[in-house]
Amino acid sequence: MRRLRWPALFLTVVLALGACGGDDDSGEGGGLGGDDDTTETTAGDGGTTDEACEGATLEAVDVGVTPEDITITVMADTGSPLRPGLFQGSVDTIQAWAEWVNANGGIACRQVKVNTHDSFLSADEARNGFIAGCESSLAMVGTTALFANDLEPAESCADSNGAPTGLPDFAVLQTEPAHQCSPVSFATIPSTGECPYTSGERTFRERLGVLDYYMEEHGDDLHGVWVIPSDLPSTIASSMPGFRASQELGIGLDAEFGLSGLSEQSAYTPVAQAIRENESTYARVGLDYVGTVFLRKEAAAQGVDSVLVWDCSLQCYDRRLIEEGGADVEGQYTWIQFLPFEDGADSNETLAAYLESVDEPDGFGAQAWGGAEFFRAVVEKIVDEEGPNAITRQKILETIPTMGEFDAGGFLAPTDIGNKQGSGCFVLLQVRNGEFTRVLPEEPGTFHCDSENAFYEITLDPSTAFRG
Repeated sequence: MRRLRWPALFLTVVLALGACGGDDDSGEGGGLGGDDDTTETTAGDGGTTDEACEGATLEAVDVGVTPEDITITVMADTGSPLRPGLFQGSVDTIQAWAEWVNANGGIACRQVKVNTHDSFLSADEARNGFIAGCESSLAMVGTTALFANDLEPAESCADSNGAPTGLPDFAVLQTEPAHQCSPVSFATIPSTGECPYTSGERTFRERLGVLDYYMEEHGDDLHGVWVIPSDLPSTIASSMPGFRASQELGIGLDAEFGLSGLSEQSAYTPVAQAIRENESTYARVGLDYVGTVFLRKEAAAQGVDSVLVWDCSLQCYDRRLIEEGGADVEGQYTWIQFLPFEDGADSNETLAAYLESVDEPDGFGAQAWGGAEFFRAVVEKIVDEEGPNAITRQKILETIPTMGEFDAGGFLAPTDIGNKQGSGCFVLLQVRNGEFTRVLPEEPGTFHCDSENAFYEITLDPSTAFRG
């Protein structure tokens, strides 16, 4: 199996995006070279062979669209010294996707070019990325920026005629409410929070079907300890809805701790002590995989043997969890909303294309590939209905909400991305004998989609819910 390269995400806001719920059912359906470098993909010999392209006179119809090319921008946090290469997987994936698309005829009778922008874990640079995208590209694709809290440049972005139609943003992460609720931004795994939202109480539609499995397997006597990522108010706020909803559904709270993604293993000593003293049967770390490794090692050192469920969301789907945790992470659960790479290329055509195109597949990259395929589906719908010269920003924004459930050929859990409605489907994995092993459902290429708590609503003020 290829190495799964997950960045060490110390701001683990992916919890709000990765939690999911859900009978076994298949879905329907290098580094940056500066702030704004252009990488031209050259594979393929240009143009599709669809009937819509035959005899068409292609035109430059909007920013980023010429008779020969469509330009998109991928923005990601990659160059910060705090976490070098943090979301490089998204950048590498979008570039590989463009090369793959071009090798298979392009889209809208054109080849795809990719611009890159490094947002440097900076709100200002994220804003600059939207400005750069507005000036050069038809759309942003694969956006993976933690501090995208000012979408004004994208929302007011002018088209080639000067009309402020907006810049379509096909995002991987939306951690800030302004990004989640923007009318021009659409995430592969949508946020669980209601929009519009600025502050105070907010209703969340959490995807917690995995808890049904835990409770069926281990009874109702699950109680435990949570570790909340406390680096910033936004990281706390992103974690609390899912954690509090889990407790409302019956997992008792023994203790909760706030820790930084930069904490050393010694910081997890009191967490392991709390588990031992309470004989906790459940434990979850909301930080990146390193935090889970630290807790599992501390728990092993203290002889903890009461835990029935070591829980983790998609950030633990990382080969380094196993490489660094060794025997101490045996039994660790993790769940995801895309097909695991262990299913292999024979299980799904989209997964095969991704694995064959990307040298180092990772979870953020998988979502970026799914988002890029959604972008392609939107463009192809426009071409089918109105021809290859109708692919303007305005038409893309009008078409996105009409797409219905999308699953990238079964690679993603079926999701209404255009209306920002998440999926209740998931794949549950567990570390067994040093490998990620399917638990639910067992059949490769499928998702579990029918849990009682596939969706659970909870209303709270996420910024004040933490009591640690």
